[in-house]
Amino acid sequence: MEKYEKAAEIFKAFGDPTRLMILKLLAENGSMCVCNIIDKLKKPQPTISHHLNILKKAGIVRARKEGTWNFYYIVDDRVKEIIKLVDEL
Repeated sequence: MEKYEKAAEIFKAFGDPTRLMILKLLAENGSMCVCNIIDKLKKPQPTISHHLNILKKAGIVRARKEGTWNFYYIVDDRVKEIIKLVDEL
């Protein structure tokens, strides 16, 4: 049952257009600073941070700290394949 709960959490994380756009940016760029994601998506910092936390909690992205900045990246290359499929819709 636990793996299905984890799968449901991952599917929920994919279920938002802003989160999909964040994943697209990360898939294209490898890793990105939060400030760059905010700039590209033209959304406020609290909104982007909220969505990144959901993606992080689901295990889809991780962050590494460089100085005062957090750089986010996709954990599993299969996520990049899913984003490619979304682009083909």
